[in-house]
Amino acid sequence: MRGRSIKATILVFIILAVSVLSLAFSEIDLKVPGVGNFERGSIGPLGLKLGLDLQGGAHLVYQAEVGTTITATVPGPANEDNISTAINELNIESFKGVVRTLDEDTVQIKGTLLADSERQQIRNVLEDLYGPITDENNFKVIDNTAPSSDQMTGALDIIGRRVNALGTDEPLVQKFGDDRIIVQLPGASGTIINVEFAEPADYSAINNALSLWGFDSYEIDEKSETKYRIKTQSLSLVKLESLATQLRDSIGDYKTFDITGGIEAAKSLIGNTASLEFKLRDCTDNFCETYRDSDLGLTGDDLQEAYASTNTTTGEWAVNIQFDSRGADIFSDLTKDIVNDSSKRIAVFLDSDLLTDPVARAWIRDGRSQITGSFTRESAQTLAIQLQSGRLPVPLELIQESEVDALLGSRSLEMSLMAGSIGLLLIILFMIVYYRLSGLVASISLVFYGVVVLAIFKLIPVTLTLPHLGGFILSVGLAVDANILIFERMKEEIRVGRTLASSVEVGFGRAWPAIRDGNISTIITCAVLLWFGTRLGGGLINGFALSLLIGVIVSMFTAVVVSRNLLQLLAWFGLTRHANLFSPEKINSVHDTNRSQTPSGGR
Repeated sequence: MRGRSIKATILVFIILAVSVLSLAFSEIDLKVPGVGNFERGSIGPLGLKLGLDLQGGAHLVYQAEVGTTITATVPGPANEDNISTAINELNIESFKGVVRTLDEDTVQIKGTLLADSERQQIRNVLEDLYGPITDENNFKVIDNTAPSSDQMTGALDIIGRRVNALGTDEPLVQKFGDDRIIVQLPGASGTIINVEFAEPADYSAINNALSLWGFDSYEIDEKSETKYRIKTQSLSLVKLESLATQLRDSIGDYKTFDITGGIEAAKSLIGNTASLEFKLRDCTDNFCETYRDSDLGLTGDDLQEAYASTNTTTGEWAVNIQFDSRGADIFSDLTKDIVNDSSKRIAVFLDSDLLTDPVARAWIRDGRSQITGSFTRESAQTLAIQLQSGRLPVPLELIQESEVDALLGSRSLEMSLMAGSIGLLLIILFMIVYYRLSGLVASISLVFYGVVVLAIFKLIPVTLTLPHLGGFILSVGLAVDANILIFERMKEEIRVGRTLASSVEVGFGRAWPAIRDGNISTIITCAVLLWFGTRLGGGLINGFALSLLIGVIVSMFTAVVVSRNLLQLLAWFGLTRHANLFSPEKINSVHDTNRSQTPSGGR
């Protein structure tokens, strides 16, 4: 038994050490061999990520554009006011009055599904103002109809990928109605720049340079002689590019210049059309861990169709694709060259992210092919939607933009943390006063529990919102409840005359069924909440259920392993004869109890 307790104690100390170390550093950046970099941390307390309601951020609403978009390149410099005035004089009802110049001689005009005659009228206006538009490619017309459900799903997937790449914490991207998408970006109200210079850089030089360049509100955090974090107000992409150039010119060359947050960068990225590319991948090893990609000139514009279905031969799920005539020719030449060559693959990228890299099993001559693999129905449909999204972009228009203040401002958050700390201290005080040494054990276990749960939140990572905090606080109560069940059982065993060591074992054994059943029922409830929350888009439900689930699992480990081993250690230290130190009631010592049960009289 002692060997088991020693092993459990060592495990507890290892877990505690890892948890304390993970919380001691606001940022964790480890290089794991064979896996890559393990990066965790944020600007929140203890490096924890905070959600929109705790730190504020950006709230954006996009609507799918429905109508006609004309992009024309004119012979002379385009003027928005002149073009808008001339088109307004035509009294075209479908004209939105939206005219903007993309560059010096390219203009974009938007209307609500313009008729052929109205398009010709607009072209005549442009030619009257600037001269003949000779090349048809210089007058491009795109009609955007109401988006389908699959198109909106594809748009959600693309936006989710893009805002995650921005480095925002737990962005919320969800569909609103049939044609709108809501994007909430916690912490995106400012721009955070992580820059690593090639040579040691001087803090004061960076500070003076930012002040000289007109930055009014900024913070500089020196990570090392070469690494700095600069936090400013939201900067546009143009401003960021200018800042990067100025830092290089005045401070010195840098190795990395990473940007996280920034509502302007988010807006620019979200509004771009999805980019789907097919590339030839040459593998240099059997597992294709090292490779070289080369362009084929095959993009989402060449893809006509992508949909999921079952393979007629095997019954397994697959993704069917069909290219247009140009794409079919390129795809035919490609598959002819690489058929059954396992070292060559067709890599498919969406926004530079790899979707799949299948091997060609046959020479595809007609541009109609099928991607097979270990697909489920859901994964095949997801891939088909992603491929379709690259070919069928949903033009999005930003119709609402606002910066969201934290529901709990910094002062309110500090007061909430203080209130939680006071509550925890009161619980610890009650446990120690009432259960004495057992209460001290429970308090130590509770501190261990809190450190481990927070470390798990950071390492997963979990972005903390108000529902997460609610679930965490509730799990603290469950952790205390398990200890109380154990102590009450121990008290009963001590009362009948058992030794402390024996009371610990028997008390834990009798309390375990109640602890197990209660916590398993809570875990089942959390699983149900997560299942429904995931499918119904209930972020609040998911946050509460996830933090409660983590807390319950850790509380079971804390009560059954940590508290148990601490009590056994106290028993080994010779406290067996002081049973009153472990119970709120007056209990005779073991020696007195045994003596009182000896019959009087006799020889």
